[in-house]
Amino acid sequence: MRVVIVRHGQSVANAEGRWQGQLDYELSAEGLRQAELLRGRFTEEKFDPQFVYASPLIRAMGTAEIAMPAKRIITIDDLKEGGAGVFEGRTMDEIRKEYPEVALEFERTRNFNSVPNAESRFDFRKRAQTVVDFFVRGHNKDDEIVAFTHSGLMMFIIAVIMGTNRVWTLRIPNTSVFDFRIDPNTWNIANSLSGSQGVSAQNTGGFEVRRFADSSHLN
Repeated sequence: MRVVIVRHGQSVANAEGRWQGQLDYELSAEGLRQAELLRGRFTEEKFDPQFVYASPLIRAMGTAEIAMPAKRIITIDDLKEGGAGVFEGRTMDEIRKEYPEVALEFERTRNFNSVPNAESRFDFRKRAQTVVDFFVRGHNKDDEIVAFTHSGLMMFIIAVIMGTNRVWTLRIPNTSVFDFRIDPNTWNIANSLSGSQGVSAQNTGGFEVRRFADSSHLN
């Protein structure tokens, strides 16, 4: 099966340097342009997925509607961005003034567990696992799906897909594309092996990374 994961276009908050979390911000003029370029890319590539999913937040849903105008879009709450607690709606400068101790600890560790009212990273990872399990177990091996979501969740989704407990900080430009091929018939086998001896050679052929944070359509 083919699983394509896309970050939303630039939002008004992105343009202003504000943490969004689960606050709802519309696409900026640049974000609308990025989504249109993404649509052109998908048209040129003849990408015609059977299933289109999106976070219900307008920056993701709006990107999906522009990039896939002829498709029925199914919203999934678990595709929302992680809750950023008291950071939401604020710039880093504002956070340093209003919550200096929290800002200092966060900039030292980059750990949202220290941010008041933020979604715990345990719960965030659990959501990502639920999303990936739905992608793999809820579709057939020949299906193609695309999901429009957010950079924070994408880091966790990618960690789950790659079978690692470590979550890497990734540079994920707006509307960038991750493109995976996954064999659902060996998904559970590979997952169980990765927890002990590592994925065996006969299983590696069932998993392929085609594109990783690819934003070439914006160039």
